[in-house]
Amino acid sequence: MLRDLSIHNYRCFQDFHIDDLARVNLIVGMNNSGKTSLLEAVYLLADQSNPHRLLDLLDIRGEIAPLGDRNSVSQKYQISHIFPEHKLNFEQNILIQSHKDKPISVQIQLAPITQSSQIVEDVSEINDQAFELIFELILIDEDEVDLKMKAPLFQDGSFERRSFKSTKPSKQLLNSSIQGCEFLLATRDIGFDYLAKLWDQITLTPKEESLVKALQILEPDVERMSFTSSQTTNSGILLKLRGRPHPIPLGSMGEGMRRILALSMTAVTAENNVLLVDEIETGLHYEKQTDMWRLVLQMAKQLNIQVFATTHSWDCICAFQEALDELEDQSIGKLFRLSQKGDKIVPVEYTPEELSAAVRQSIEVR
Repeated sequence: MLRDLSIHNYRCFQDFHIDDLARVNLIVGMNNSGKTSLLEAVYLLADQSNPHRLLDLLDIRGEIAPLGDRNSVSQKYQISHIFPEHKLNFEQNILIQSHKDKPISVQIQLAPITQSSQIVEDVSEINDQAFELIFELILIDEDEVDLKMKAPLFQDGSFERRSFKSTKPSKQLLNSSIQGCEFLLATRDIGFDYLAKLWDQITLTPKEESLVKALQILEPDVERMSFTSSQTTNSGILLKLRGRPHPIPLGSMGEGMRRILALSMTAVTAENNVLLVDEIETGLHYEKQTDMWRLVLQMAKQLNIQVFATTHSWDCICAFQEALDELEDQSIGKLFRLSQKGDKIVPVEYTPEELSAAVRQSIEVR
């Protein structure tokens, strides 16, 4: 579990540090305050099982460069957007770190290209003083484990997906029990295909029982669930309810249940790892948000998940406080507000007691 997080020169974060992270962390702030970028930083640090996670984030953001050559079979990405002010910076590296417990860091830098680097096919598109993108993961435990990915840059600061390759494959990293991370975005299509991929990881495993127990927090009569050959979210997912002779299509239970199912399935697949949820209140009526937080808090504890979620909804914050207030151990959850202080973003921590007082007195914390 991450206890702290430092972010240097990644997107809007120049010199950012957040300490005393909890098992469930709710991140709030104004629009463009860096909430999603913070989740991305955690994703880059925590998803050690996916060496291409940087490309995943560029895909999600649509930070893709024109191919130029229509016959190209490889996607091109524009790397400048992950640096402050969307400008390539050859002097300052991006550094994301966690210092406590098991120290880990991710470094992204632009460096002069070396002879050992891969060579792109169209040399004419490379600068005379060419640079390359270097993505490096360092795990410091009993031994230092290092995974390094490189890609040469074109003149416009873009690079090709096919050229982003490991120059230092680590068998120790690939064979070790490494941490993973699941990222649920408000903008992600949570239709049949997405849920079916999650179901493939759950069905006929102990995770299936965990999923049913999670759904029972919101709908106590749920006994089983299944996917059918009808590939639509409404009719292709069936729930068996206690006392009902026939299964009920998920579509009959409303949009909120679909969102809760996606959240539950993503959480179950994140067991013993990290779960990131952007705009966690999306698709849920405010009266159901307290139940949603009860679900998240309980699953985080039962499945050993660390959760980072964002919201800009006051109702969602109140629901978080209400669900947290019901627990004997309230230290499981914290709220952090991202605030602008000069040209830097700083976190403001709210303990459960401070959050409870703020909600009672309607003190703005967003």
